[in-house]
Amino acid sequence: MRVSQRSQNRASNSILAYDIETIAPAMPDGSFPPWPTHRPVAIGFAAASRRDGNWSFDIEALVLGDATTETDLVRAADQRMASAGIITGYNSAQFDALVLRLTAQRCRIWDAKALADHAAANRYAGEHADLADLYASFGRKVSLSAIAEEIGIPVKTDVSGSEVGTLWEAGEHERIRQYVAEDAVATMALYFAWSASRAGEEALVTQPMAALARHIEATPDLHHLSAFVDCSLTRWCRPRSLKADIAASLERLTNRFRREEEERSFATH
Repeated sequence: MRVSQRSQNRASNSILAYDIETIAPAMPDGSFPPWPTHRPVAIGFAAASRRDGNWSFDIEALVLGDATTETDLVRAADQRMASAGIITGYNSAQFDALVLRLTAQRCRIWDAKALADHAAANRYAGEHADLADLYASFGRKVSLSAIAEEIGIPVKTDVSGSEVGTLWEAGEHERIRQYVAEDAVATMALYFAWSASRAGEEALVTQPMAALARHIEATPDLHHLSAFVDCSLTRWCRPRSLKADIAASLERLTNRFRREEEERSFATH
C-alpha cells in the first residue's frame, strides 16, 4: 500500500474507528442481502488522538429510536469524520461507507461532505484505512473476528451481527449499543496493531493500548468494554508501555540536565 508521509503523520495523531449495524429484508435463498437494502440502526465511534505523547479517547454509540433518527446517525458520522485524520473500519469501503452515503441521500442530506469524501476515498491513498483490505493485502477478505482473535483483541463477546435484527425487533437497543461500541473499539485496537506492524514501531500499539485500558478503567460508563482491559494484547502491551514511558522520562531528564549544564558553562565564560 502506498501511503503518503502526510497520511502517516495524521494517522498517528488522529484516528476515528467506526462501525454500523443494520437491518435488511431477508433474502429468499438465505444469502446476505445486497448493501443498498440495509438500513442503519446503530453506529459506534472510537476516536483516539495523541498530543505531546499523551493519548486521549472518545467512545460513543448511537442507536435509532424515539430520540435518534437516521438523520442523526448520518450527521454524527459526518461531524466526526470531518475532524479525523485517518478513518478506519472493517470492510468499511465496501459496506459501512456505502450504506451511510446512501442513507444520507435517502434522508435528503446533501451537505455531508466529510462522509461523501470518506465514501469516495481512493482505495490506496491511506485516508480511509479499511482493515479488511489491508490485512488481506487487497485480496480475499476474512471476518473481523478471524483477525482479532489471532492478535488477542476481544470481539463479539456478547452479540454477533447476525443477531442484530432479532435484538432490534425485541427492542434490545442497549445491547445493540454496547455491541456496536465494542466493534468500534476492536477496530481501533486492530488499527493500532496494523500501524505498529506497518511502521515497524512497537510503541504505536503498546502506548495507545495501555492508555485505552486506563481510559476504560477510569470511565464507569464503559464497563461493558472491560474485556479490552484484560485481553492478551493489552496484557502484553502494558508493561512494555510502562518501560517505554520510563525510558522517555529518563531521556527528557537527561536532556534537561544537559541543557542546564551547557547554560551554566556558557554563563561562566
